[in-house]
This record gives sequence, structure tokens and C-alpha cells, in this order.
Amino acid sequence: MMECKTHVATTLALGLPLLAVSHEVTAVNVGILALGSLLPDIDHPSSYLGRRHKIMSSVTNKTLGHRGATHSIFGLVLFFVISTFIQHHYLSGDTLNLPFWLSFGYLCHLLEDSLSQQGVRWCWPLFRKKRKKRKKVFYYRTSTMSEYLILVLVLAILIFEISLYLKGDFNYPHMQEVVTWCQQKVHNLQSIINNIT
Repeated sequence: MMECKTHVATTLALGLPLLAVSHEVTAVNVGILALGSLLPDIDHPSSYLGRRHKIMSSVTNKTLGHRGATHSIFGLVLFFVISTFIQHHYLSGDTLNLPFWLSFGYLCHLLEDSLSQQGVRWCWPLFRKKRKKRKKVFYYRTSTMSEYLILVLVLAILIFEISLYLKGDFNYPHMQEVVTWCQQKVHNLQSIINNIT
């Protein structure tokens, strides 16, 4: 299990450019993005969220195991639907893109864990058994020097991105169109879910 600080830093380094070009850099959105990067590990009692929500973590771990449902497309879709429901019924316009940023953080976590030696079962429950470890071009082992090197590299990238943001120099060509398109698709999904609930 990648440490929470590495998950959060990596996800923020991936998400800050998207937040910046969509003009949505707020404390709420950054917090939602960070929360999304931690959610899949709710199935591990020793994780950051697992230690704070012991009952939920214990039940999830005992019924689904670590890197089961929460580390799959099923878990991503489930948390998207739940966050859409919560946003639609209980939250104001300040959190308009809550499902988008939460899901983006969640997806980043899955991508990050895919590069670990243990990997991720993306298609759970279709493939419940873990595959034999196969050779990868690049992978890291958790809590080893390779993870700490990733953390240092990601923090350097994040500091660079923050300095670009503060200078107003986030000029990635066509990224605004990509973010807008993704958000429109997410809003369409939200509308479908809201009509059902």
C-alpha cells in the first residue's frame, strides 16, 4: 500500500494543472481531490482513512479484502454515484464538481497502485483471483527507497506547478477544452443519476 503522502502528492501533481486550467483551484476542490486519492485504501485498517474510520475499514476489509472492490472500476463507479447523490441532495453550488474531482483523485490512486509490485485488479469482480506477479517495465515497492524517490520527484513537480500557477503561467494548449469536455460528460452522467434517484 503506497503511503498516503505519496498518493496525495502524486494526485495533486496530476490534478493541479486540470484545476488551474478549469479555474477551479479552491481549498474545497483540492481537499476533494486529496480525499479521492485516499478513498480506495478504506479497505485497509492501517491506511490513513482506515485508522480514522475503523469500523467501516474493518467491515470492508473482512468482506472484500484489500485491493478488491475499492481498487477497481466498480469501486470508482460506486463512489462516483454516491458522491453525485450526496452533491445533488445535500450540497450547494460551491461543490458543483465534487463527483468529478473525487473521481479523478480516486482514478489517480488506482493508476498509482497499478505501478506497484502488487498491482490492481481493475475488473473486479470479474477477475477476483490475483494474477501471478508479472514482470513490469517499471514498478515500485511500498515503503522502500523507490517509493521515497517517487515522492521526492513528485514533490519537486508539485512545487514547480505551484510556482507556475502563482505566476499565472499554466498555458497548456487545448487542456481547457479537454477538461471542459470531461466535465460535461460527468455532468451528463450526474443528470442521469439524479433523474434515477
